[in-house]
Amino acid sequence: MDDKLIELINEKTSIVDLVSEFVSLQKRGKNFAGLCPFHQEKTPSFFVSPEKNICKCYGCGEGGSPINFLRKIKNISFEEAAHELAEKAGIEVKEKKVKKDPYETFYALMNEVASFYEFNLKHSEKGIDAVNYLYQRQLVDEQIKHFRLGLAPSFGNTIYQLLKNKGYQVSDMIKCGVVKQNDQGEYYDLFADRITFPITDPKGRVVGFSGRTMNPKETVKYMNSPETIIFKKGLLLYHFYEALPEIRKEKQVILYEGFFDVISSYAAGMKHGVATMGTSLTKEQAKLIKSVSPSLIIAYDGDSAGLKAADHAIPVLEKEGLKVEVLTIPEKMDPDDFIKSYGPEAYEKLFGEYTEDMYQFRYRYYRMGKNLSNANDLKEYKKAVMQMIQLSDPSIRAYYIQRLSTEFNIPMSELDTSKPRVVVNEPKIPTKERPKTLNRYEKAERYLILAMLKSRQYAKLAQAQLKSTDFANAITATIRLKIEHYYDEHLEFLVEDFLDTLTNEQRELMEQDILKDTLWKNGTMFDEKDIKDYIFLVLEANDKRRLDELNMRIQNIEEYNEELTKERDELLLRLRHNNKED
Repeated sequence: MDDKLIELINEKTSIVDLVSEFVSLQKRGKNFAGLCPFHQEKTPSFFVSPEKNICKCYGCGEGGSPINFLRKIKNISFEEAAHELAEKAGIEVKEKKVKKDPYETFYALMNEVASFYEFNLKHSEKGIDAVNYLYQRQLVDEQIKHFRLGLAPSFGNTIYQLLKNKGYQVSDMIKCGVVKQNDQGEYYDLFADRITFPITDPKGRVVGFSGRTMNPKETVKYMNSPETIIFKKGLLLYHFYEALPEIRKEKQVILYEGFFDVISSYAAGMKHGVATMGTSLTKEQAKLIKSVSPSLIIAYDGDSAGLKAADHAIPVLEKEGLKVEVLTIPEKMDPDDFIKSYGPEAYEKLFGEYTEDMYQFRYRYYRMGKNLSNANDLKEYKKAVMQMIQLSDPSIRAYYIQRLSTEFNIPMSELDTSKPRVVVNEPKIPTKERPKTLNRYEKAERYLILAMLKSRQYAKLAQAQLKSTDFANAITATIRLKIEHYYDEHLEFLVEDFLDTLTNEQRELMEQDILKDTLWKNGTMFDEKDIKDYIFLVLEANDKRRLDELNMRIQNIEEYNEELTKERDELLLRLRHNNKED
């Protein structure tokens, strides 16, 4: 953008009027003053000069021209801020040829859906029940509006008809995950009859939804959008964009697990909360937090699962250089329940009484459920603490070494603080194993699993045609059966959630091999013919396994056995015939 045009936009924009949209200003001589929107303070240090048409905080140094102020307060690009102010000032900006966002249609479609859900919540008979449900959960209209809560209609194809009438392609509806197609070819709303929570990306665009049932008998309480080209759950945080102004003021993020925790916290006056939406924290989410704040408080549920999740999140956050504290909710409650039971003031007090730094939290957490007078428990506890402080600051490491030594009468010489300890039980010569080459049957079974992860329809097809005794590889087959079982108990397939149901051996195979396959990483789509081919090869693997067994038996018997030889020859003929057809 031309420098003269930038100068004109700044000149035509009153800094006082602009800042007043975000900050309550008071006249101070020829200037105005207010509480800084970029950091927390009690005494105003943010000054606005009408004469110079600039603003500046003498506490944190933030401020600048109108364009710069808007850019920072809204977390948008310089060009976006300049265009917005130019439009307000009636200044024509000659558009350069900018490459169109290839997903612009998807964002518009998702916003249409969110707006319709909002409208339906307020203007339908079912919506009355949904609003009453939200009121019972102590939400008020302001919170319902801020979080853009909605209600998906009970009629299965309402969203499909709405979007179709607005000119959207059904393929785009399916790609965005708001519409599905059943076995009869009919389209239906994924979130039908559920309260909806729109999920936005860091630019505030709606990219997905979570739907909450009001039916207490429903086994699946929450249903989330499937992973799409614009919705990657591990890259997003619920309420991140909406909380940005408060995050900048507080210079801190409160990290929750669920939607209602964020909403209740917001209602209690703590508006800088975001949520991981029930999944393990990812390094991408940690980077997102780091981009806007130097510190955060983990406020997960107070039960054992919540404490475990906090312990797992700490190293991820620590790697990004964040200052981490942990709030442990008393009585094993989640934040939403605690606020409802004891009120906002009691909740706010928790942040002084029940908040610990990440080391103190883990030092206490690791001893939970252990009898430290038992040698085995003490050894395990000591190992956990030593691992915790391996890469910490030397002063922190020395402090916890001293605590361990004093508390358990362990000689300091036994606790090496100079470097991470490596315990090796038996010296082994490292050998680099060559990766096993998969045969055609094993490959087919793996590809079938990848297809089943992507489609309930393909999983049901495999379930109908394959028995538990049909397999190419025994471990892979158990994973296939667990996928079928997962679909029986869940309305949608969440890979991370599914991995948590596996044994260590199954999970290792999934994470180290199957999910690293290029077909999965490249997002390859499968069709029904592919599935039928994979199923055929898995069935054929039974014949191949039986053939190998027969050959072994025939080689090990001294006399000719006509029955075994006949069965072997028939199997061999069938397999050769199948190979010719391939």
